[in-house]
Amino acid sequence: MKNIIKVIDAFNNLVGNILGWLCVLMTLAVVYEVVARYFFNAPTLWSMEINQFLFCTLSLAGVGYCLLQDQHVRVDLFYLHYSEKTRAIVEMVTFPVVLMICVVLIYFGGREFLSALIEHKTSNSVMEFPLWPVWFMVPFAGFLLGMQVIARYLRHIMTITGKE
Repeated sequence: MKNIIKVIDAFNNLVGNILGWLCVLMTLAVVYEVVARYFFNAPTLWSMEINQFLFCTLSLAGVGYCLLQDQHVRVDLFYLHYSEKTRAIVEMVTFPVVLMICVVLIYFGGREFLSALIEHKTSNSVMEFPLWPVWFMVPFAGFLLGMQVIARYLRHIMTITGKE
């Protein structure tokens, strides 16, 4: 069980590190656009759309890493006062709902991804970027979050049984 948790954690950590560098790339694209637009009066055609695509990627693919780092939003009114085992039980009760959301993301996002890929759908901009990379992020995000939920679920089982 520990090996499964380690593999899932390592994969989401790798994705999180890649997304960190993607954030740097997005920042550079914004800086380039600002300099080109305001200093040289030469705005780009691609910057806004590329940044939208990168932001979608960061927002979607970062959900598993966010759960790995325990940074998702929760109401801590009562949660902070619970024991470690009670926290594990509370999270285990909510995880099936999160897994259902992951299934929805994978199923419907996967359908949209395949549709965009097969039909060669492009954006409605001058650049006509392909839409399949952005649509791919939806089922990928569902997969990453689902795997991290499973890892946390296993970790909580170990906490409750005292094997951690």
